[in-house]
Amino acid sequence: MRDFIQPRRNFLKSAGSVATFALLPSAVLLSGCQEDTTKTTPEESGLDDGPFDVELTLFARPDVAAILSGSASEVWRYTAKLIKGPADTLTHSDDSYIGPLIRLRRGQRVRVHIENHLTEATTVHWHGLHVPPEVDGQPRFPIQPDATRTVSFLVDDRAGLYWYHPHPHGDDGGRVGFQSYAGLAGPLIIEDNHERELDLPKDNQELVIVLQDRNFTGENELKYLSDGMGSMMTRMQGFKGDHLLVNGKPAEVKTALATTYRLRILNGSNARIYKLAWSDGRPVTVIGTDGGLLESPEEHAYVALAPAQRIDLWVSFEGDPEGTEIQLINEPHRAGDMMDGGMMGNLMGGSDNTSDKPTPLLTMAVSGATERAVPPLPGRLSSDLDRLSQPGNTANIRQFRLSMKMMRGFAINDRQFEGVTVADDEVVSLGATEVWEFFNDTTMPHPMHVHGLQFRVVSRKNADARSARQLMAGIVDSGLHDTVLVLPGERVRIAMTFKDFEGLYLYHCHNMEHEDNGMMRYYEVRK
Repeated sequence: MRDFIQPRRNFLKSAGSVATFALLPSAVLLSGCQEDTTKTTPEESGLDDGPFDVELTLFARPDVAAILSGSASEVWRYTAKLIKGPADTLTHSDDSYIGPLIRLRRGQRVRVHIENHLTEATTVHWHGLHVPPEVDGQPRFPIQPDATRTVSFLVDDRAGLYWYHPHPHGDDGGRVGFQSYAGLAGPLIIEDNHERELDLPKDNQELVIVLQDRNFTGENELKYLSDGMGSMMTRMQGFKGDHLLVNGKPAEVKTALATTYRLRILNGSNARIYKLAWSDGRPVTVIGTDGGLLESPEEHAYVALAPAQRIDLWVSFEGDPEGTEIQLINEPHRAGDMMDGGMMGNLMGGSDNTSDKPTPLLTMAVSGATERAVPPLPGRLSSDLDRLSQPGNTANIRQFRLSMKMMRGFAINDRQFEGVTVADDEVVSLGATEVWEFFNDTTMPHPMHVHGLQFRVVSRKNADARSARQLMAGIVDSGLHDTVLVLPGERVRIAMTFKDFEGLYLYHCHNMEHEDNGMMRYYEVRK
């Protein structure tokens, strides 16, 4: 078994047939895409010309990072260098493998040079952003080792938390799960004038939180898949690690003033669904989702956060006595599994928890009052949502059945990933607003992601009773989304408008092992 990183030790320990799969040369893994794109992949795509408000170089490279106490772990990570733009465009996380926080402003023209210093081909997907298809980081445009690709785009999305991660895939399977697990992921924030005027918590009172889970072996070596039969089961169920990490580290205690905080949370895990609550039972106040601020704040007992989803929380510690410790916890739950529970379901990793008790993710220790007056949370956060992606012709619903092909992965309408092949019912019209219905005909939840746009959740019904009891009350359907959780047996309808750009985009399950194993397709926007 070859090393990914020299000279110290094997990287991302795994074994069995899936280990062989995980270590196949990139030329083999991406052969399905490379046949048509290697010679024609453009070196630069996006806006026709400058000037650019922001220009940066993004590096994908091997590195080591201290995650647990003891030996550092070998990882893959993003780093970046700012060429032009505001000083706060990049916030580096030098003590973590998490990629730098990229902070952009609506209306900016952005140019990014992506340098691949890995041992295999990769891409960078700007998750949630409305960008042209050739800029979207799709697998049909692989960046080969030691190559550079430049993309440029206009920032035209609402203020909110987005993210970037790899999206390579070929006829022999996907590499999204592996490369993301290795450490390739980073947060991206878009700001606008309206949000600034709301005076929401900022600076040290704004926490950007990336949730992930990992397994370790030996000298803190990352372990991606189990051995033998467990490898196959993990690929089918989706990877769930036994260590929950916050920004690439174990849970920690943060000192908090008795004031308000904004927690911008990304679920960067491969397959784990989080059930987030406050340890003292206070309401979870939601102010935003994938596509930015809600119309008004919502209070929930807990919130469910599926892979790739983001949630924007507001919390006040004003009035909490000094010395109080309040934890953000992941509550025990079981959101559905391959064999609907029981011994087989447990063996296949059906639970989304590391124990039967709440797991602390973040502890806020209140140390004293703030000198700054605490602004109240506005009762109205935005006024543009009523104009965005309202349902179109609901008499003509485009339906997608999510199913499992035993021992052969997953499918959408009985089709698996076929490269750039698009079926007749996967062609949409530029400018149209459509309603899509995802029907989950499996016993596992599927977070469905549509590239290139944000959508509204129109309705959901008929979820499996057990799954609904576990998570339904915490699912936030308000606002705009690019990823929607579809529970076992459930039918979820979303409304979206296909504007501005023609071409091919992906839609898929964001359980990364599911998309790597067939549950991904292209759709095409045509005039």
